[in-house]
Amino acid sequence: MRLLAGLADPLLAPVEGLPKGAHVVQLACGTGELSLALARRRLDLRVTAIDVNPTVLDAGRAGAAAQNLPVEFRTMSMAGLDLADGSVDAIISRMGMFLPGTAPFDVVAREAARILRRGGPLSIATWSDLADSPYTRIGLSVLRRLLPEGAVPDMEVVFSESARPGAFEGYLTDAGFLDIEAEWFQWETEYPDFEAWWEFDAGFGALKPLFDSLSAGQRAGAREVMADMIEEHRTPSGGYRLPATARVITARR
Repeated sequence: MRLLAGLADPLLAPVEGLPKGAHVVQLACGTGELSLALARRRLDLRVTAIDVNPTVLDAGRAGAAAQNLPVEFRTMSMAGLDLADGSVDAIISRMGMFLPGTAPFDVVAREAARILRRGGPLSIATWSDLADSPYTRIGLSVLRRLLPEGAVPDMEVVFSESARPGAFEGYLTDAGFLDIEAEWFQWETEYPDFEAWWEFDAGFGALKPLFDSLSAGQRAGAREVMADMIEEHRTPSGGYRLPATARVITARR
């Protein structure tokens, strides 16, 4: 995902000093871009990427094969990791570890603590508000202008308590993690033209079914509204640079 590429450096910095042969696991990896980025930097590490979705794992395997990168992709739930106690040297996750609707946050935190060796680093990024991501900030606003009241789910409610600043840190503390540090990280992502942005915002993830439900006329209207909304982010080249904000959290077992 182009949107999340800017998070690679802050998330991988805590694990790049690991010794040769260390085992790093990415939780809720999706298509595994973060694991692939780590493997490109450290071919000497053992990298395992896990997710519950076999389709995205297949895409990740194809990406690893195309780049000749030794990343292992495994189907696995964060609520019950098929990994031995203390068998992992580091854990990374880009938005997936504490994503509402995936698995109970307290269970995920305990499972991560169980498999991580003493002193091993955890490095994760999370959304704390749907407004922090241009995907939901812009996409939801466009949909609510075109669809009847109540047709667009109140996705914000799932973030109201569980994702507030400090909540994730609390789950990690209760699970036994130490030296927990959290900071806001801001970055910008460039899209070369409107079509690239539209394909992402309207054609991917949780918003795709809502955009697909639009009539041809509504869809044309959605494109016009969205183009107006992102006009302020247009670059001299004709593309768009869209800002995002996330919480980056590091800890040790």
